[in-house]
Amino acid sequence: MAFRHLLLLLTLVSGSPLLLAAAPPRPPPWSDFQIIIWQTKTERQYRALKAVGVTAAMLQPDRNGETPQSAGEKVSPIIKAGLRPYLENIATDFYSAYHRWFPDKPVNAAFLAVQKTIAGNPGDQSAFIRRPSLSDAHELLLIKNRITEFVRTFAPYRPLFFDLGDETGIADLSAAWDFDFSPGSLSGMREWLKQQYGTLAALNREWDTHFAQWEDVVPPTTTETMMRTDGNYAAWSDFKSWMDLAFARAIGEGARAVHAGAPWALAAIEGAQMPGWGGYDYSQLAPAVDVMELYEAGQNLELAQAFNPHLTTLMTVRWAQPDALHRSWREFLRGMRGMVIWDPDDRMVNPDGSLGPDGETAAPFFAEVNKPPAALIMASRPVRHPIAVLYSPQSYRLQWLLDHRAMGGAWTQLGADDQNADNAVRTARRRVVELLDQLAVMPHFVSAKQINEGQLTREHDKIVVLPQTLAVSNQTADALRAFVHAGGTLIAEGQTGVFDGHGRSLSQHQLSDLLNGRNPRAFSLSSENSTAVSQLAEALRAAKIVPEVQIASPSKTGSSEIEHYHYRNGSLSILALLARPSANTDGATARVSLVKPEYIYDVRTKLFLGHARQISISTGSRIPTILAMSLNPLSAETCKSLLHWDTCPAEQ
Repeated sequence: MAFRHLLLLLTLVSGSPLLLAAAPPRPPPWSDFQIIIWQTKTERQYRALKAVGVTAAMLQPDRNGETPQSAGEKVSPIIKAGLRPYLENIATDFYSAYHRWFPDKPVNAAFLAVQKTIAGNPGDQSAFIRRPSLSDAHELLLIKNRITEFVRTFAPYRPLFFDLGDETGIADLSAAWDFDFSPGSLSGMREWLKQQYGTLAALNREWDTHFAQWEDVVPPTTTETMMRTDGNYAAWSDFKSWMDLAFARAIGEGARAVHAGAPWALAAIEGAQMPGWGGYDYSQLAPAVDVMELYEAGQNLELAQAFNPHLTTLMTVRWAQPDALHRSWREFLRGMRGMVIWDPDDRMVNPDGSLGPDGETAAPFFAEVNKPPAALIMASRPVRHPIAVLYSPQSYRLQWLLDHRAMGGAWTQLGADDQNADNAVRTARRRVVELLDQLAVMPHFVSAKQINEGQLTREHDKIVVLPQTLAVSNQTADALRAFVHAGGTLIAEGQTGVFDGHGRSLSQHQLSDLLNGRNPRAFSLSSENSTAVSQLAEALRAAKIVPEVQIASPSKTGSSEIEHYHYRNGSLSILALLARPSANTDGATARVSLVKPEYIYDVRTKLFLGHARQISISTGSRIPTILAMSLNPLSAETCKSLLHWDTCPAEQ
């Protein structure tokens, strides 16, 4: 044991990937949709919640010490009601140090304090030392030991998952803060930089610095970087990359501690923010945990799913909100596999155990989500087309700097809410996905690292899209050139390759040799949506990408009235249709067009709808219509095993 602890300490201090780079084991996710009540209730209320469909309940352990006896007392009302517990915030003081609940001050009181410090003395670098540091070997070891002990203490009650922290982040949520200049963080960064650059001379050339030895390497602050006039932001951008990596590594260490306590245990974080600051580089963060509850924004759900296909994702729902039912179905169809219910006012179940107004609203969803049609969706995989969209956190950082550099030192007064505003990178990424959606194709996200490692070839991608990709390394540029030369298509949305992969501006933009208007397989999207859709449609035809399913549901606004979700399950094609809520109607009609005639079945009503290439379907906004489609009539075995029907409906 002493040797293991020594090895861990050496790894954390050096930043070596020996232990930290390995992904945590992947226990299998649950197979049923989980419905979790967050607020603590009485045993009577828990029983009533169980009766209406709730499956689990939050339990907050004592981070200052929990005994088997106290654990049993806390979990007893939940277990007696037939629910499973999940453990909340077992290490929030470490992972959410600057955004955590206090009874007598704001949740972000610690962050407000460091902002006050830097406002009073802009030269005080102590404000940029995270306490506790994510790279502090001693602190990490204490947290790991605590987490493992919690898991072992509560393991007899089979918790659904163990939440490391709620609304975690490097600073306050996704605030753009200059953490962490602590000695442990800088030491880890230097070891990581050695892996990136190889030699100190190479780093000095890129950063335009003159460090005599690695121990002298210190990155600039954001304020110092904003004062540069040469367009070289590599040192600052590298430090920001290191902070994202340090955060993901620390989260991964917590997950490994959970798995050490019990091999079947699942590690989670809650309140995940939109991609941007605070450690929310989803290419690194998503693979670090087993379960993630997200505040869905900025396409973080799609990014999390792309970079960890085994990740179990959760939504939070307050059933008093008017759109709760539609949103719950929408998120379920997008891949959420559980919900956390926010119920501070006992609107789900009254203190006497009777059903409250929110409980009555939610009950139909709870019933439907555990029936065979929903189970079929959960057992199927979303259809993705061979189109890759590059996710570039480096480009986001540089865009932020370009947008804010006129602020100078005043940037330190920006809070987490300020970082939720759109910028050119987020807008371009969203536009690309929406335009492709109009053409009934679903892309997938990739990172520059994955492109460098050959994922475009492994996934048999035919098109790659770069949305406002300001930063492109030489290695990525070479990989993209090889992709185009091999027959692939490169599409740019917005600016491309203004900086190298570290953040140093280039006199000649990367990939300008391809995006010069002379290569038919490399072009930039028009700023006009109609023209851009035509460009994409032509690229799809040239690449022979044909959507299996197309949906037409014209509306007066020109946008689709129906959301559609396409899945594959063996030989079956599964299509879910959900009408968008409208003030005038609760439903809509869609025309479904297929490439070939197929046998079409309504899964919920167990009806055969016909053998056709085109069919009109009416659907509502309160429950999806789910179709199963097959080139051949369904066999009795398929009807029974996949659709859970006693008999197959006969052709009409």
